[in-house]
Amino acid sequence: MESPFDLDLLDDDDPFEITDQLPHLFKHGALGLPDIVDVWQSDPLFYPATPPAHWLMVAEVNGAVLVVPLAPSDSGDATRCRPIGCYEAASHLITLYMEDR
Repeated sequence: MESPFDLDLLDDDDPFEITDQLPHLFKHGALGLPDIVDVWQSDPLFYPATPPAHWLMVAEVNGAVLVVPLAPSDSGDATRCRPIGCYEAASHLITLYMEDR
């Protein structure tokens, strides 16, 4: 895998590139784009991910720990990234997140 994209380059106000993948983001639950924004705005922690994602963005939102896998922008814009899902975190990731918090 290529080196993970640089999180420090992401636009603080508008980091997400949402294109034709929007219907695929939320096929497994009741979470939506507002939840991804909530995770971003909730002082998330980032963990290395398995391709195609480079990072797992993790934060507690409304009492649930959510994870958003992030991939690099398709457009090549280093200030944006592609969220490729939004899920409630697995128990091992919740434990890691709580320990790191």
